[in-house]
Amino acid sequence: MSDQVLSTGPHVAINAIAAETPRRSPAAPAAGQRARFARLLALPGQAIAVVVLVLPLVVALAMSFTDWTPTRGSLREASWVGALNYEELLVWDTRFLEAVARTLAITAICLSVEFALGLGLAVIFSREFRGKSVLFSVLLTPMMVMPIVVGYTFWMLFQSDGPINQVLDLLFGITPQWFRSPGFAWTAVIVTEVWHWTPLFFLILLSGLNSLPQNPIRAAVILGASRRQVFWRVVLPMLGPVIRVAFVIRFIEVIKLFDEVFMLTRGGPSTATETISLYIYKVAFQDFQLAYSAAAAFLVLFGTLLLVHLLMTPMRAQLFAERTR
Repeated sequence: MSDQVLSTGPHVAINAIAAETPRRSPAAPAAGQRARFARLLALPGQAIAVVVLVLPLVVALAMSFTDWTPTRGSLREASWVGALNYEELLVWDTRFLEAVARTLAITAICLSVEFALGLGLAVIFSREFRGKSVLFSVLLTPMMVMPIVVGYTFWMLFQSDGPINQVLDLLFGITPQWFRSPGFAWTAVIVTEVWHWTPLFFLILLSGLNSLPQNPIRAAVILGASRRQVFWRVVLPMLGPVIRVAFVIRFIEVIKLFDEVFMLTRGGPSTATETISLYIYKVAFQDFQLAYSAAAAFLVLFGTLLLVHLLMTPMRAQLFAERTR
């Protein structure tokens, strides 16, 4: 090394020594500091999420195993009853079971009608026609309106002397009492829900249709398939995952159906249109059975999670299979 220093000069020697000396990259500690700083920034949000979401959920779950009601003192003085509330709901409370069955029936009817209408509109809007952009915006408008406003609007429309009865009287000579008969009350609820949320089905299915690969469709046309055969045997199977996602999203929303029913019928006549959300509301805030209503809410939560898991299982397997390829 000394010979090299003498022969090549001091600057070259210094560079050679520096190259031989291991140096620590300043990027490594800087990256570690940035990662620690990012975690520190996320801590307040995580703490708020725990306080706002997790803690009330844990308290409500613990409360569901007691007999607490505000009229008997504080929660600390409540007696532990174990799974008695859940047993009462699942075995003896026919009103709860009827509300669950009623909600599932309304869900099945609404989703079927919304899917049929949304798919038909999506097929129409997948083609070009005059005024398409304006009509598209108009059709999406109901989805933007708050549920409580939709419920009140249709409550006014379905009045005995309201616009709907006036049109029916003019055309058919009938004026139904929409909120005094269980059948008519069901019709009012379903019509309101379908009007409000069909645009969501329409938007999801239209997005799915526009994103489908065109090669299988072109191949089917070249092989001589008709438009109907292309739709039923090529387009609809490829649209399956999108349809399943739309059903899952709407299923979760319809299970929580409350605002429209509350404004239209209050669950009546009697309990003919009482959904599970309305049942829990009445038990909690009219009967003040908060522990009992918490148990009912957790049963609905666990049931919804189970049904969503079953609905998503085929698509989940498909996604995982594609990821492992």
